[in-house]
This record gives sequence, C-alpha cells and structure tokens, in this order.
Amino acid sequence: METLKADEWPAERAGRVRVARVRLFEAVRTLALVPYPSPALAAALWRARRMLLILPADPSCPRPTYATLLSRRLDDLLVHRVPAAAYTCTPKRIDLQDLHLRLTHAGEEHAGSLRFSHGDRTLHEWPLSHRPGWQRIQCLVADRQIGMLLVDSADDLVPPEETRDPGWDRQKIEAWLTSWGIRLVCLADADKAGGKAR
Repeated sequence: METLKADEWPAERAGRVRVARVRLFEAVRTLALVPYPSPALAAALWRARRMLLILPADPSCPRPTYATLLSRRLDDLLVHRVPAAAYTCTPKRIDLQDLHLRLTHAGEEHAGSLRFSHGDRTLHEWPLSHRPGWQRIQCLVADRQIGMLLVDSADDLVPPEETRDPGWDRQKIEAWLTSWGIRLVCLADADKAGGKAR
C-alpha cells in the first residue's frame, strides 16, 4: 500500500515535504530562543532538530512514512508558539489591514502568535528611540511579553539614510532582541528570498 501511495503523487508529496522542512527549520529558529523552555518544548525541539538531520532517500519521491513523521514533528513543535508583536512605521494614509494580515501570517509561519500591534505614522524620519510606537515595543521587550517582533521591512526600524541615531542599525537591533530571546522577522526578507522570511 505504501508503494502504491508513493507512486501516486510523488511530485506533490515532494513539494509538501520541502515546505514542511522549511517550516520546521523556521519554528526551531524561533523556539530555540525561548529562555526557559518547558520540558515538553525542550523534547519537541530535540525531536525536530533530529528530524532536520534526516533527509529523504529520494528528495523527488519521499516515502509517505517520512512525510508523515515530518508533519508530526512540525505539529508537535507548533503547539508551542511564542507571543509576537508587530511594529509598523507608515505614511499617514496607508491602509494597514493587508499589512497586518501579512504580518499575522508570517508570525504563524515562524511559530509565533500575533498578540500586540504598535506603529507610528509619518514618523519615519524620527530616530527610532523617539518614536512612541517603538517605545511601546521596548516596554513589551523589557517586560518579556513577546518572543518575536514582526516588521514589514528593516527600513521601518532604521531608514537607510538615517544618521541621527547611530546607536541603532539592523544588526544591533537584531542582536539586542536576540539577547532578550526575541526573534526579528522581516517580511521584506521573504520577498527577497522568494517567500522565506528571515
């Protein structure tokens, strides 16, 4: 029966396996930052990391048992989502509904659950540390209420031409968030990588 299933839709199963492996990798990247993982999360992370080390014998036609086990490991890991916050810095008349839907979906794809959303309008030229929306994000970080920060682009945090706030750039912000056990996910990175947000 397994051989019959393997012969039915090998390309479709191979595509599902590729997507599941990427999702599992992203979930591990996020949940590995949790400062004090529960025993259940620690066990799920250990199993997921082991699964990522195992490749299908034939990537173009993975066995159904491999696809099933991979899906089970992903489901076991995604039970443990981290609370996420979204930060936006947009012009005054931009409709945020579509952007928030994309941020919510990106959070779910990276083992997060969007709980907070803060933003600034028309303050793109302000130094990051002076923006009210960012100050609320900093409070969430300091209170350890989030495990992920979602942004549309790193330019929302520090515009490329910003020189008035030299203490902040993407690498410093990402390192600061990581030190708090928080993952930064940028939608623009997904666009550049062809659908996989960093």
